[in-house]
Amino acid sequence: MGKKHSDLAHRTLINGLSAIVIAFFIIIGEYGPFRWLFTGAVAAIAATALWEYYQLLKKKALSPAFSIGLVAVILYVFAVFFKTQGPHPFLPSLWQNGPEIILGLTFFACFVYFAINGRSPITNISTSFLGIVYIGVPLALILRVVYFFVFDGKTDPHFEGSWWLLYLIIVTKSADMGGYFVGGSFGRRKLAFKLSPNKTFEGAIGGLAVAIGVSVLLAFFGPFVGHVFLNFTYIQAIILGAIVGIFGQLGDLAESLLKRDAGVKDSNTLPGVGGVLDMVDSLLFTSPVVYIFLRIHYT
Repeated sequence: MGKKHSDLAHRTLINGLSAIVIAFFIIIGEYGPFRWLFTGAVAAIAATALWEYYQLLKKKALSPAFSIGLVAVILYVFAVFFKTQGPHPFLPSLWQNGPEIILGLTFFACFVYFAINGRSPITNISTSFLGIVYIGVPLALILRVVYFFVFDGKTDPHFEGSWWLLYLIIVTKSADMGGYFVGGSFGRRKLAFKLSPNKTFEGAIGGLAVAIGVSVLLAFFGPFVGHVFLNFTYIQAIILGAIVGIFGQLGDLAESLLKRDAGVKDSNTLPGVGGVLDMVDSLLFTSPVVYIFLRIHYT
């Protein structure tokens, strides 16, 4: 039990420090030239996570297209950024379809690359492109969330997507921490032993309860912060919190599935933490949830 609490304290410290850094980037990322800095940070995270994913593929004796994938995911993130800023006088209207064009060109480039080197084209094309869809697309949705209320490069004064991005990260990570604490303290029944031996039903329920509770708290404090804070009802907070809590745990299990197949414990980019992919695995499944909610709620 002592080791579990020590691990929890370490995990809490790392998540807390990460949250401070992320919150800083989110806050400044709403303003003018800092949007480029924030987008660059998202692109760097996506590229690092994709690199870790490709390392998992190498453990399976596969040969992913590293250079194509890394360049593509960075271009994709910036293409999404341009699209969120609305029409630009110095960019052709074609850039409004930039993300889709980049995905199409990447798929074509993978075909050409493996047609030339001839290494298991079916498997390597599929797994190389999967990494961009699995990691790049959902992480780029972070930009669609934070700049959801941007029109023609200007933010609607009544709404700020940065608050919704904070909501996404806070609820997702709270569910992760809640599940880890409850599962470590009271967990008995295994949830998915073959994928993640430490996951328990009790931990899953605890994580879900924490996600709902934190979501409701954020809805409660919204009116006290100002009109640009989260604007949704308690019922919506409960439903959205539950969905985020469920999908966050599915995201964690999805990465566990990949790591188990590759025969590794974590991606090991960050000593003592695991890796960037380990830190964003839940967000890969929850960012689409919050973005879809915004599309339904505000349009």
